[in-house]
Amino acid sequence: MKPSRSPTSRGLPGKPCIVLLLMGIASIRFTSASVNRTAVLDSILNGYDNRIRPDGVVETAEGSHEPNEDLPLQIRVEVYIESVDSIKESTMDFSVTLYLRLFWQDTRLTFSGNRSLVLGSQGIDKIWVPDIYFLFEKNARVHTVTQPNKLMRVNPNGKVSFSARISLTVACNMQLHKFPMDAQTCSIIMASYAYPMADVVLHVDNHSIGMEPNITISKFTLTGMGVKQGTLIFSLGKFSSVSCYFYFMRQMESYFLTVYIPTVLLVSIAWLSFWIDANAAPARVALGITTVLTVTTMTAGIQETLPVVTYAKAIDIWLVVCLMFVFFALLEYGMANFLLVRQANAARNVPASTDAATKGGQTSEGGPQEPSQPKPSMTADRLDRYARWAYPIAFLIFGGCYWITFLAMD
Repeated sequence: MKPSRSPTSRGLPGKPCIVLLLMGIASIRFTSASVNRTAVLDSILNGYDNRIRPDGVVETAEGSHEPNEDLPLQIRVEVYIESVDSIKESTMDFSVTLYLRLFWQDTRLTFSGNRSLVLGSQGIDKIWVPDIYFLFEKNARVHTVTQPNKLMRVNPNGKVSFSARISLTVACNMQLHKFPMDAQTCSIIMASYAYPMADVVLHVDNHSIGMEPNITISKFTLTGMGVKQGTLIFSLGKFSSVSCYFYFMRQMESYFLTVYIPTVLLVSIAWLSFWIDANAAPARVALGITTVLTVTTMTAGIQETLPVVTYAKAIDIWLVVCLMFVFFALLEYGMANFLLVRQANAARNVPASTDAATKGGQTSEGGPQEPSQPKPSMTADRLDRYARWAYPIAFLIFGGCYWITFLAMD
């Protein structure tokens, strides 16, 4: 008996054949699409000169865009902040990592189709790109891991979008009069380096700036940001510019813990010396010298982290006055010790005068009496009692005036 023939054996294609057929069709379509994109790119770049800027465009009544070489090229700028790396008072600058995005129309790049062309770092060099630079930039770089972080997208209607991931350090002119209760405004200013406003105009809108949520900034809190257009006037002409502003408020918690509270404690320790007997010279001298040296060292350490400016900062005033208070405590002991010595000399002189009068044959009852030594109006104990009250009251008055003045200052 002959075995029955399966459908496959009757000449119908099996599953492996179907899979191979589908893979062949897909590869043909993919190759065709790749060839088409390559052909489109070759066609738009044929005769394209990336040394010449695109012409300005005029929108017609039909909604199309016609080139006009007499009009400046309009470039929309967007900035997205990925991170704020540091804000340094010592060098007066701040560092950020951002995505710079530029949008413009290049009618020379129009093509037929419904899909945009995406170009990596290798193809971007063949297209004209705006020569944007950052004013007051100290250091900048485009990230290159694993490839240069650049992207260009060309739409069929000739609209071009460009994006680059950049880290840069920009100067920030800080006003430190209220430091550490200050707020700073730092800006990133962008402009075209070679093309004046007659050739290129940069513009922004309300959505031109963004930031990664939940960014943590060392020592500062970001309270706001914004963008605006402007004009830079140089000897070579007027250039369009775009400015991104960032408003930072300094966090004071660390300064309370490392400066204000320690100095208040040191001033309080110096105040305790008034409660120690003036005869205990080693204790009072050691306490006074220790507080003076500690405040001096703290002041020197803080000054190393700040720029040298020609005006007094709020923290400078605080530290200097605290140093004056602890120095006054040491100076008060010097005055108290002087009063102790004067009291001791007065006590030694009284018995000596009495003995001399007795040897001269004069008694305290019948003869003329020696004039008694006047008691001093100020003693070491009385000076300490006055200082115990005057010292804290004066410091509290200074503290109140200090905080009211600088917190209310604009």
